[in-house]
Amino acid sequence: MTTLKPTTVRFVPGEATSPDELAIAALHLYAYETAAGLVETGAHVLDVGFGEGYGSQIFASSGADYRGVEVDPEIVEHARVRYGPYFDTYDGSSIAAPDGAFDLVVAFQMIAYLDDPQPLLREIRRVLAPEGLALLTTPNRAYRLFEGQRPWNRYHAREYLAGELKQVLRETFGDVTVHGIYAADPIDTIVRARADRARRLARLDPLGLRYRLPESLNAPLRRVVRRTAQPAVDRDEFSLDRVGHDVEAATDGLDLLAFVRP
Repeated sequence: MTTLKPTTVRFVPGEATSPDELAIAALHLYAYETAAGLVETGAHVLDVGFGEGYGSQIFASSGADYRGVEVDPEIVEHARVRYGPYFDTYDGSSIAAPDGAFDLVVAFQMIAYLDDPQPLLREIRRVLAPEGLALLTTPNRAYRLFEGQRPWNRYHAREYLAGELKQVLRETFGDVTVHGIYAADPIDTIVRARADRARRLARLDPLGLRYRLPESLNAPLRRVVRRTAQPAVDRDEFSLDRVGHDVEAATDGLDLLAFVRP
């Protein structure tokens, strides 16, 4: 297996140990489990920006015909070695697949990284079957940022409110519904407290010096902060049956979950 360079971009739920990490893992895994529950055996699934690749195993359990694409050749190599030959590189917008090739397309926690998401959204619509479905998740700006504040995640170009996300998606898709992902405690309290710490610390750095810290230092430092001075927890308190999604939760949900059709 390849050894991946440290980065805050990729999150691997199986490596979560601290309360912060376990809460984040629950949200990430919930998105994949929700999507996998919508497909039938043999359905063609595309995972755009698959991260580390763990989602492939969740879709495999549902019998889906899975394919993942990522821009980083290193992570593609890692995923192929660890999970199987289901992964390819792409240029961030153009997907090497015929029109209407996929029954389901997922793009989890990636739209926030794009200055202009429309080229990729148009490409997702192109490869989506006429009766297909795409699911996207992204952090909810409502509780993460002060008004006008730059995202404290150094790689996020933009974080969205529910209405903003719906407007952006409707530029490309005809049918858009935005849900909020919610969770019972301790997940809800931990995620919101983490965001509150981050946005307040960001206010102490008006020059944005944190964005200039080399990633080789940033990733380990953030990992230490997440795992230091946090109490031991019962992992059962972070089970997925404590997480859900609903249209009514879109305003203040922890993440936004969009269901879109051509």
